[in-house]
Amino acid sequence: MRKVTLYIIDDEQEILNALVTLFRQNKRYKVRGHTSVEQVLDDLDENPPKIILCDYLMPDIDGMELLRDLRKRYPRLRSILLTGQPFGHDIIKAMEDGVFNHYHGKPYNAEVLTETVAGLAREISKEETS
Repeated sequence: MRKVTLYIIDDEQEILNALVTLFRQNKRYKVRGHTSVEQVLDDLDENPPKIILCDYLMPDIDGMELLRDLRKRYPRLRSILLTGQPFGHDIIKAMEDGVFNHYHGKPYNAEVLTETVAGLAREISKEETS
């Protein structure tokens, strides 16, 4: 089975480190962790994403805007928005518009989050073998 490239983007280094550690335990993923959008954009051409786990509030650009831009560039991209913000109208609208596939709050539940990513990885594997 081919590894699925998983990008994790969070401007809080502690959270990023915890998430990278969590997902690197599973050899199914090629994990790319970044604290800034600039780092992500520099890395994309060399390592095209399959799944992105992205924080909502970041200093450079908000996570929904980044996911919206990346979805145009990678139409089959799967994405998860991770945020401590209340589930508001803007988040509902973005999900309805297909900007991201799943939403998880902070603090996150590691078991639920890993199962969400695993489900997306299974979807990708099915598509690639069809």
